[in-house]
Amino acid sequence: MDDIAPSDLKTIIHSKRANLYYLEHCRVLVNGGRVEYVTEEGRKQLYWNIPIANTTALLLGTGTSITQAAMRELAKAGVMVGFCGGGGTPLFAGTEAEIAVEWLVPQSEYRPTEYLQRWVSFWFDEKKRLKAAKLIQLARIERIRTTWKQERLSEAGFRVLPEDLRTH
Repeated sequence: MDDIAPSDLKTIIHSKRANLYYLEHCRVLVNGGRVEYVTEEGRKQLYWNIPIANTTALLLGTGTSITQAAMRELAKAGVMVGFCGGGGTPLFAGTEAEIAVEWLVPQSEYRPTEYLQRWVSFWFDEKKRLKAAKLIQLARIERIRTTWKQERLSEAGFRVLPEDLRTH
């Protein structure tokens, strides 16, 4: 079996990645070429794989440490890493996505946990979730409509007929 180059891991675009991990009270390290987190159960250490090719973000909460090698592998795969408090908020620092050098960017303000809870509360109500999905799709359609009309796209040979952009 051929080895997968770290640069190949970025070929899965972020919108197609499914995983976001929140870890606390563990160590993140590279073991046998894989990024893993280690937990302790009594005298045993349990190793869990993190599938970095399918991971968008890794949030490291209280009591978590990470090795330099693990950060390097996560950066090569384009995984964003954030350092946060308990429960995933507030975010203290995080990386930017898809840049040549990964920098941890400090968060300039405190964001209480209640902000996140209010922001995602629609998810647990089926009617609100459907309404939010429709609003997101309408915003997406409008963005496509304005972007595809740009002159530079038609100059590059990308032409879209205005009737193709009408809502049905």
